[in-house]
Amino acid sequence: MEIRQIWMSRDTQAKSRYGLRTLGGILGIMALALLLVGGGTVLGFRMGWPAEGVSVFLCLGVTALAIALAIRLGQRSAGDATVFFLTEDDRLFVMDARWGAVYGRSLFSYAAASGKVQQRLRDLARSPELPFMTDEILRVEKIREHRSHFSLVCQVRRWNGRRIRRTCLLTKDMEDRETLLRQLERREGEGSFPELPENRNPLYILLSVLACGGFVVLCVLSHPAVAQLPQSVYFPSLGAAFAALCCIVWFAVRQHRGE
Repeated sequence: MEIRQIWMSRDTQAKSRYGLRTLGGILGIMALALLLVGGGTVLGFRMGWPAEGVSVFLCLGVTALAIALAIRLGQRSAGDATVFFLTEDDRLFVMDARWGAVYGRSLFSYAAASGKVQQRLRDLARSPELPFMTDEILRVEKIREHRSHFSLVCQVRRWNGRRIRRTCLLTKDMEDRETLLRQLERREGEGSFPELPENRNPLYILLSVLACGGFVVLCVLSHPAVAQLPQSVYFPSLGAAFAALCCIVWFAVRQHRGE
């Protein structure tokens, strides 16, 4: 298909530094967490603060900060990797350049996969063409504006003909963004697919928060410093509290995206 227009993030359109930005962000979050934990521990010893209180505060505070920064980095990476195509026959496609990249479990494999994504974005910027595994946007169900991006809930047709619902991110620094938004708004309400199901994310968030709070209370009561419950309860409760926290983050992200 002939490409009429392509939309990419300004950070990827000229000369993509996707890999460097993503890896630099990950390493920066890790370094900041280590610095805060180490500095807070040393400061607590010097000031004579209770070690138990300092440990809990650092654990919760640094974890919350790292999660928030990781979510922000993930949104930025997703926006940089998203490319939109408009063909000459007025069909709109969207592609996530990270598809097919095998990240593995080590930092080196992640770096290699990010490098491949970066090269893919550079190739598209130099020679725009419609890749094989690209989704066609059939209907736009919701466009939500956030501080740094738009989240788009779309119904798309996959390369294999399957129709699904997916969320795309459109960064606000994308060149000629207004033209793309007009193309998306034209497709609002198009198609004959069922409407979005009832939004149950707030309910799931509330249940996860209650579960997390309950397990945190069990952790406190079973901690050796309190000893109101058997110590054997502590670690299972700690693991369950972490799992509930992951659920909170997951449903909060879905709610933020508009899914």
